[in-house]
Amino acid sequence: MRVFYFSLCCLLYSVSVTASVDLEKTMKNMAFQYKQAYDAQSAGQLLPLLDELISLTQQSARADFEPEKAEQFKHGLQLVLTELQLARQAATEDDISQAKLHLQKVDALRKEYHQQRKVSIWRLLFG
Repeated sequence: MRVFYFSLCCLLYSVSVTASVDLEKTMKNMAFQYKQAYDAQSAGQLLPLLDELISLTQQSARADFEPEKAEQFKHGLQLVLTELQLARQAATEDDISQAKLHLQKVDALRKEYHQQRKVSIWRLLFG
């Protein structure tokens, strides 16, 4: 019985630890992986990088966002995830140019959603 409770406590602890995502660190890691993926010359190089990007995107979606923008950012991350999965599919078919087109769409989404993340000076001053 003690083993059961110990296992349950470990499971609950691991869930609470994974629920807290360091979004800034994860996004920096995503930027690094993205650059590596975009520079990849073969499917063999690209696939593991895309897998890591997919995993990081899924982690990012579990982050705590500002309540008024949470739905918007999670939608953006879902769009990124879709493009990454399409890039992965193209890479598995050895179509590197198509995979890179999907990566370009990921970059466009990144720029769009980072713009939306910026807080205006007026909001900082007046709430």
